[in-house]
Amino acid sequence: MSTGRLLALDDVVLAAVAACWVAAAIAALAASRTASRTASRTSSPVTLTGGGPSRTAGASSVTPSRDSSSRTAWVAAGLLGLALLVTALRVVLVVALAQAGWWFAADRLLVALPMVAGPGLVAAIVTLPRPLRLASTARASTAHPSAAHPSAAHPSAAHASVGGVSSGGVSVGEDSADAAAFPGRVAGERAVGPVIVAGYGGLGGVLVAMTVSYPVPPVAAGLIAALVAGASAATLRLSAGRHAGAVGGPLSAGGEPTGADGGPLDSVGPRVSTGGPRVSTGGGRVSAVGGVVVLCFALVWGGASMWSSRLPAHLHLGAPGDARAAGVAVTELRESGRPDRTFTLTARPATVTLASGRKVEAWTFDGRVPGPTLRVRQGELVEVRLRNRMPDLAVTLHWHGYHVPAGDDGVAGVTQDAVRPGGEFAYRFRADRQGSYWYHSHDMSDPAVRMGLFGMFVVDPPTGPVSPGDSTAENVTGHDGADHTVAVHTLGGVPTVAVDDRPPADGLARLPTAPGTSVRLRIAATDNTPVTLALTGTPYRLAAVDGHDLERPGALRGRRLRLAAGGRYDLTFTMPARPVLLTVNDRPDLGLMLGDGPPPAPQRGPLLDITAYGAARPLPQAFDQRLTWVLDRRLALLDGAPAMAHTVNGQVWPGIETPVVRRGDLIKITLVNRGKETHPMHPHGHHVLVLSRDGRPATGPLWMDSFDVAPGEVWEVALPADNPGIWMSHCHDLGHAALGMTFHLAYEGVTTPFDAGADSGNHPE
Repeated sequence: MSTGRLLALDDVVLAAVAACWVAAAIAALAASRTASRTASRTSSPVTLTGGGPSRTAGASSVTPSRDSSSRTAWVAAGLLGLALLVTALRVVLVVALAQAGWWFAADRLLVALPMVAGPGLVAAIVTLPRPLRLASTARASTAHPSAAHPSAAHPSAAHASVGGVSSGGVSVGEDSADAAAFPGRVAGERAVGPVIVAGYGGLGGVLVAMTVSYPVPPVAAGLIAALVAGASAATLRLSAGRHAGAVGGPLSAGGEPTGADGGPLDSVGPRVSTGGPRVSTGGGRVSAVGGVVVLCFALVWGGASMWSSRLPAHLHLGAPGDARAAGVAVTELRESGRPDRTFTLTARPATVTLASGRKVEAWTFDGRVPGPTLRVRQGELVEVRLRNRMPDLAVTLHWHGYHVPAGDDGVAGVTQDAVRPGGEFAYRFRADRQGSYWYHSHDMSDPAVRMGLFGMFVVDPPTGPVSPGDSTAENVTGHDGADHTVAVHTLGGVPTVAVDDRPPADGLARLPTAPGTSVRLRIAATDNTPVTLALTGTPYRLAAVDGHDLERPGALRGRRLRLAAGGRYDLTFTMPARPVLLTVNDRPDLGLMLGDGPPPAPQRGPLLDITAYGAARPLPQAFDQRLTWVLDRRLALLDGAPAMAHTVNGQVWPGIETPVVRRGDLIKITLVNRGKETHPMHPHGHHVLVLSRDGRPATGPLWMDSFDVAPGEVWEVALPADNPGIWMSHCHDLGHAALGMTFHLAYEGVTTPFDAGADSGNHPE
């Protein structure tokens, strides 16, 4: 079973453990009290003599009471057995998770399991035999009532005085019987104690699952353990106090003993002593004080945490402790000189018409979605001027996957101030790497990209014609043959496929392509979720991943591809005489068809493992620094408010530690997904070399800038520190990034003059 499935199963078993132990505690308490009431009725019948024949009250009710006691005891025993079974199952699951990695099991082994497994083991030894014994005794008593109740067989025996006190009216023996039965009651309540503790421990385990990640925070873990201990102690003390009062007998307002109806005992009979075992209240006071202390600490700690998690008016996102006046500012890490190619993009709202004629309100670059495709040659100095004509939205341009200088990365509050409405900003960088990339706004990036503020960016080889002013042509000849960009995006809730600069197709886009044509499709996933692709009708090759050509990629037929959010795949093939169909997310009515004629049936084959695709080459073994990023989802504080946040090492932005590296370092990064959702991780300004996934080495070399870390997966990647700056890294499910999964990588000696924060006007995510 995969680690992801183990994690999902463990969540189900965790809920079952809590439910079973709580139910077992309730049933065990009920069984103990039912047994006590039955024993009281059995041992202390009330004999009434009114000058006539004596009558024994209680004898007739013994058998029904025994039946009820038996049923309750069997239910308690069954629930206890079930609770022990599911607890054992969880122990097995946690051990399996620990074998997959300590990251998956630390909180479970150190905090959650001890709170339930320890008391559960005690309950198996101390508590479980009691309901089994009660059930057996009750069954035997039901079968032989006279043996169990001698006073029923010999009523005259019950007519004797209690403690030497007798009257011709009513003989009362109940109080003294309760006093005699009190040690048994207390023993029963104490036997139920481990089950109560295990019940609270199961609930504490649920709280651990909601709030504790890796590494385990000692304060949070200790607080949960203290709450479980305090709640258990309070419940046990309350139960013991209630039974102590029951044995002593309730008192009237005047201090006189009362009967079962709350009134004074009948004056016909003598007053019976209400004295009984006394229970000291000293332990109760200690428990109460301890509970108040724990509660006060929790309130103070929670309030202080909420206050400290609020975003300040201005938040500096540079390296920890860096001095703004020292080092090199990101504003100095920019290209200068006369550009070889210049573009202007204007952000403005517009109504976009889809290929079907449907109209969608969007945020656009130059009035279209995607924005204009920018094609340049490798080696050219490129300038892109951004103008903002949005009425109420600041914008930037981030060059997704491209290694621009840090000053042009386009992250508001880190490398620049966001471009306010009416403003503009010029980006300038040298296109020194060819490949398929894209650009998008990086201020409030989740709504910005969803609404349409993105476009394709392609760097062609240094030789060969480029058609920068004719991006609506059917064939752009950056390579020999047909070369097309394909952006997969959900616009206004409608899945679309945009080919080159044509209007987005909310169905099948069509391209007439002559047989024998060499075709390259540059496909980008611009949504927050991965895309499943299938190419049907011809063998093809996955020629490039995230802008990097693969070495000797083999021909593929009948294999589907999974493309991470933010990622790009270049598919190449020679056009056959029959049509070729590219489908998106296994929908035959969404994608791209090349050629004429009816579309072929879409492929339904297995997914390609890209870490095992391409020619094998040796991978690096020596590293200058090692980092571990554990991804999770837990209850955390975001800007002063609790939320189910996406965390890195148990923290949320901006509290995630910023590692500092040196230029020339090779950093090994281990990424672990403890959660239940896929995280497409994206480091800015760098590609990473995939070393392994779940312990299996990549055939490589596979360079990626957007890669899916699925639930339970462990990726190891190598990042060459070859681009100085302060770089954002985040999940490219931009909703996850906005909920905390955003952090930074800083180079030693690099600073930033920019701020994020409540009053800065910059929103990096």
